[in-house]
Amino acid sequence: MAQDSIILEQPKVHLVHMTVFTIVVALLGVILFPALKTAFEANPGLNALILAVLLLGIVYAFRMVLRLFPEVNWVNSFKFGEPVDETPPVLLGPMATLLGDASNRTTLSPQTMRSLLDSLASRLDESRDLLRYLVGLLIFLGLLGTFWGLLVTIRSVSDIIGSLDVGNDAASMFGALTENLKHPLAGMSTSFSTSLFGLASSLVIGFLDLQAGHAQNRFYN
Repeated sequence: MAQDSIILEQPKVHLVHMTVFTIVVALLGVILFPALKTAFEANPGLNALILAVLLLGIVYAFRMVLRLFPEVNWVNSFKFGEPVDETPPVLLGPMATLLGDASNRTTLSPQTMRSLLDSLASRLDESRDLLRYLVGLLIFLGLLGTFWGLLVTIRSVSDIIGSLDVGNDAASMFGALTENLKHPLAGMSTSFSTSLFGLASSLVIGFLDLQAGHAQNRFYN
C-alpha cells in the first residue's frame, strides 16, 4: 500500500483502555465503599481535595485523547481530497494554514515540514504537563496528610506523657492512659487515610497519562 493512501487510525483503542480502567477503579470504589468511607472521614477536608484533583485529572486525560479525533479526521480528509470541516484543527492549525485546502495543495519544503512537526510535538508535550503536575500534586497531598497526622500523634503522645499522674493507683492511671490514646490513634488514622487516597489517585492519573501519551505519540508518528 502506498504511503499516501494510509489512513490515520482514530485513538479508539487507547480510549477504550482508559474507559475500562476507569470503570474498574469505580467498581473497586463501590465494593470497598464502607472501608473507604471510614478512611475518608478521618480527614474529610484533605481527602475531598484529593478526590477533586483526581476527578479533574480523569476529565483532562480523556479530553487529551478526544481532541485527537477531529485532528485525525482533518488529516484523512485532506489526504484523500475530501471536503474538510470549516472549523480548522487546533493542534494542526499552522499546518492547515500553510497547506490550504484539499483542492489547492501547497508543497512544503522539508525544513518547513520539520518546523511544523517540532511545533506539534512541543504542543503535544505541553498538553501533558498538567497531568504530570497533578500526579505530583496527589503524591504531595498524600504526604502532607501523613506529616499532618504524625504531628497530631506526636503532640498527643507528648500531652499524654505530661498528664500522667504517678500518684494514682495503677487501675485509674491505666484507664486515663487508655482514654487519652484516642487522640494519637486519630492522628495515625489521618496519616494513613490521606496517604491511601493520595497514592491511589496518583496511580490512576499516572495510568491515564500513560495511555494519553501513547495516543499522542501514535498520532504524531
